[in-house]
Parts: sequence; C-alpha cells; structure tokens
Amino acid sequence: MDHATIRMLLLSSGWKERDVAQALSAEGLDMPVPVPPDAGGARDAFFHLISFAALYTLVISSIALFFQYIERLFPDPATDYSYSINNFSGIRWGMAAVLVSFPLLLWMSKIIQGEMRKHPEKSWSGVRRWLTYITLFVAACAMMGDVITLIFSLLEGELSLRFLLKVLTVFVSAGLTFTYYFLALKTSPASAASKQLNVSFLTMTSVIVAIAIVWGLVLSGSPAAQRLRRFDEKRIEHLRVIHQEILNIVFNGQPYPPDASPQQPLPSSLEEVVAKAVYQRPEIFDPETGMPYEYRVVNSTTYEFCATFSTVRNDQYDIQWNHPAGRYCFTRDVTDMKVR
Repeated sequence: MDHATIRMLLLSSGWKERDVAQALSAEGLDMPVPVPPDAGGARDAFFHLISFAALYTLVISSIALFFQYIERLFPDPATDYSYSINNFSGIRWGMAAVLVSFPLLLWMSKIIQGEMRKHPEKSWSGVRRWLTYITLFVAACAMMGDVITLIFSLLEGELSLRFLLKVLTVFVSAGLTFTYYFLALKTSPASAASKQLNVSFLTMTSVIVAIAIVWGLVLSGSPAAQRLRRFDEKRIEHLRVIHQEILNIVFNGQPYPPDASPQQPLPSSLEEVVAKAVYQRPEIFDPETGMPYEYRVVNSTTYEFCATFSTVRNDQYDIQWNHPAGRYCFTRDVTDMKVR
C-alpha cells in the first residue's frame, strides 16, 4: 500500500501523527530527519545546567584551594591568624567540592558531546549557546579584573610572590575556561579538532585536580589520620569535662570563688567524679579503646589524669591542653586560677 493509505489506517487505529511520520520517514528515507536545535527542550536544558553548575563549582573550589595552599606556603604574619594554621576545614570542604564536581562535569560533558555527535544540529541549541556565552563573559571579566588588580598593585609597589601566585591562579583558571568554551563554539562536535580539544581540556583539568587533591591530602592528612585526630579531640573534650566537674565538686558548684580555698576534698577516683558530678556526668572511658582514663590524687589540691593520644596537639591557643603522641599526663592544681 502507498504511504497515504498506511498513514490513514494507523491514525484510525489510534497512532499519533508524530509517530506515524517518524516511522514512514525511517522506512522511506536514506538518512534520518534532522532534529531541530531546540529539540529536547527540558532534557537538554537539564544536562547543560548541571554541566555548567559543576563547572562553576569546580573552578571556584579549585581557586579557593590553591589560595589556601599559597597562603600556607608563603605565610604573611601581618594578615594571617595563628589559629588557622591547624584548621583544615576549608581545605577539606574544597576537596569535597572538587571530588564531586569534577566527575559530574565529565559525566555530563560526555552525555552532551554524545548527543551533539549524534545530532550535530544540537550544537546550535539556544540553551547551550546562552550558557556558554554567559560563561565566556564571566571568564573574560575575571581575567580583566585580574589584570587590573595586577597593574594596580604594580603601580602601588605592593607586589609579592604570594600575591603574584594568586593572580596567576585566577588568570589560568579563567583563561583555560574561556579558551575551551570559545573554541568549542567554533568547532563541529563530530570533527577531529573537537575531539582533540576535549582530550586536551580533560588532560589539563585532570592534572590541576590531581595537584589540588594530592596537595590537600598532604596538608590535612588522610581520612585515617583525620579519624585519629578526631579521637584525640574527643579525649581532650572528655578530660576538660572531668576537670570542670572536679572543680565543681571541690568548690561546691562554684568553680570561680573569690578565694581559692577548696571546700571539699578531691575525689579519690573517676567513678566518684561521675557519682558526685554537679552539672554534667563526664565520660571516663577512652572513645577508641574503651579503657578508663588514668586518675591519681597527688596531694590535697593537685591531681593528674592521663590518656594515650595518637597525634600531637600543638595549638597556638589553649596551650594547657597541648600534648605529644602517646601516653601523656596532665597535672592540675584546683587552686591555680589559670587552669580553670
């Protein structure tokens, strides 16, 4: 039968006009009917939005990471705070963002590139072009502002190696992003030049991400080392509470009396500290091993308690709780106002 008759019979049986047209064109044409650039609508918009969101997260997180590395490599006593030396939360947050955004960007890019190789006309999608040109605009503004800042600092005579490395970090990140997406608009997705561009961008990005992650692990330590540090922090937290409750017991709930004369004797054991606790029952067992902390009364006002630590604590503040790795004992005098 001719196509008109087949079309009429299919429509009368409940088939949709679009499905009938696609079936007849697939059977009668030697090549597929081109898909309009904006075909796919919400689906294509979803892939592109996720891809560019991952790109922005990756670039911003990478810049923030390298800024922190540069600041630690070239410290500035005039602007850096001592408490931030042992604070690696910002580095770990940046590493987490990079570890999530980079694979997501690769995955979304692979899907989008595959769609455009299969349907080259999708490279002219309005969503893709708008997001790409917005990204080019942001990258160009970042590079322009970066160069302006550099020239201004040069004229002010305030250049330093630390500052120059930060400027270079921003310029490289923005320049790499601008170059890739500018060239991606000029090349056909199915061409050899496009494949070479994608491979080059993947290689350079992978190297940058690898440096950022490895450098971060060297500074902040591995997850296993961080877990040991968390156990040590928990031990110090336990010892603080024990010490505070001993003061509460000795001074009848007033650890800051006008005079430093104890009103009650020191507890003879940690179990007695728990039994007589005034505000909070302290934890007297090691969180990792489950063994009780050591406690010994030295004299009527002095006692010591001991714990076994996995790492060294050498903070610049609250130094009375610093400790080496291994077994260490803290000696406390309840009449010493400095340790309350």
